[in-house]
Amino acid sequence: MEKPDYGLDAPGVIRNLGLGGLAFLAIALGLVFGNGQRWMSVLGFLIAAAVLFAEVVAMIWSSRSGKFIARDRLLADLELQGHERVLDVGCGHGLLLIGAAKLVPQGRAVGIDLWSQEDQGKNAREHTLHNAKLEGVAERVEVQTGDMRKLPFGDGEFDAVVASLSIHNIPDAAGRAEAVREIVRVLKPGGRIALMDFRSTGEYAAAASAAGLQNVARSGMWLSIFPPVRVVTGRKA
Repeated sequence: MEKPDYGLDAPGVIRNLGLGGLAFLAIALGLVFGNGQRWMSVLGFLIAAAVLFAEVVAMIWSSRSGKFIARDRLLADLELQGHERVLDVGCGHGLLLIGAAKLVPQGRAVGIDLWSQEDQGKNAREHTLHNAKLEGVAERVEVQTGDMRKLPFGDGEFDAVVASLSIHNIPDAAGRAEAVREIVRVLKPGGRIALMDFRSTGEYAAAASAAGLQNVARSGMWLSIFPPVRVVTGRKA
């Protein structure tokens, strides 16, 4: 039976880390065979190679197992009742989108993405919809193409908005703040956000507070994903 594929996260980074580890290993071997007296240099290059290879393993484990642990924790904290309309910003292959759809049998989960290939291999709208079909939630999943800085939705359309490792892809702080303001705009009164990322979460929290969200909080490090992440939460008055 075909299984859903939620993608390998940051394949380019994993490739570069692996190549870097191989390069350090090659240098160490070259020193051993070229001049056996440089043991401290050899050890240094071997340690560097080991660190890079360990990061490769951690990132692959995160993509195949760890991010599912984080997804379940994030969605459980939203305390969805089953009728909500949920937006996943930067939905990718649908990790949060489809997870939310399973929790809202009388609701709907909507995803939006620009479908970049840098952060996830084979990232495409049709793959996300295929995953939804395999998971049995296609009838309550909707996927659109769009920029999170200009969400194509009206004010107050969603009961909850989530994001996983997506907002940091906007290169400038002003753009990231604009995306957070858009997230707050499309949120219903009483609605909640949960924005998970490995950096810039302090910016997200500040932007959410400035946009009027209440009880804004930034979690401690979640170690089930590598690099470790934090989650920004808040509720609209």
